[in-house]
Amino acid sequence: MNKLVGNNREGEKGSILILTLLILVGALSIGVAISAVSVLERKMTTKSRRSVSAFQAANAGVEWAMKQIDDAEPDKKVTDVFGFNADSGEVVCPDDLFSDSSDSSCKVILLQRSSGGGQDEWQKINSDIPVKDLVAVRVKGFYKQGSEEVSRALEAYAMPNCDSNEERVADFCVDKSYVGSQQDWGDAVEACADLGKRLCSAAELKAVEGSSLTLGNDIGSRDEWAADASSGGQRIYFGHSGLGESPSGTDHDFRCCRNR
Repeated sequence: MNKLVGNNREGEKGSILILTLLILVGALSIGVAISAVSVLERKMTTKSRRSVSAFQAANAGVEWAMKQIDDAEPDKKVTDVFGFNADSGEVVCPDDLFSDSSDSSCKVILLQRSSGGGQDEWQKINSDIPVKDLVAVRVKGFYKQGSEEVSRALEAYAMPNCDSNEERVADFCVDKSYVGSQQDWGDAVEACADLGKRLCSAAELKAVEGSSLTLGNDIGSRDEWAADASSGGQRIYFGHSGLGESPSGTDHDFRCCRNR
């Protein structure tokens, strides 16, 4: 009888030992998992912080580049505004954008409209061009810590100032006076394109007419072509009677617009 009791106690001790080992293994597994998650979160936090720093560097570069463009005279060349390296289409941001202890930097890429591209097809400038011909800037911001470097990019439309013979309205420039008179719509479109501009749209002419600009008093005083085209061979004009349509052979005055 005593022998059976002893065997039961030894069996209980063995079960307790196994259970204890299982609990320890489970606790160790949980501890390892928590440590792994903690390390992963720390890495993600560090990466996120570097990413934010790179984004802030890119944003600082955009602000700097846009100020250079906005302060420049339209007839100034890119190299006059951004320095000698600008003739390659890339400009390194000045060091004073960042603190002495900062590991941030940025590079500005100047973009012009692609010769064979559409409205939003751009290419890096390949020669020294007037500032007013820039259509956008792309800025790459960098943050480097040790051997790790993170980069982020931003793009923004360039908005150069208007020429002396143009008026600034919102985000576009409009000619103060007529570029041509009594021409058909197709010739007007070509004439504006030859100037590196475009025929003003009806909405743009209406925006000028409704503004406080002196130029607004001239808009609508005579019928002039708008870029809008309708079906049936008719072309849109904007005049004293508002919007109208003219047969394709009718001649009108016209002025040109361009994006800032």
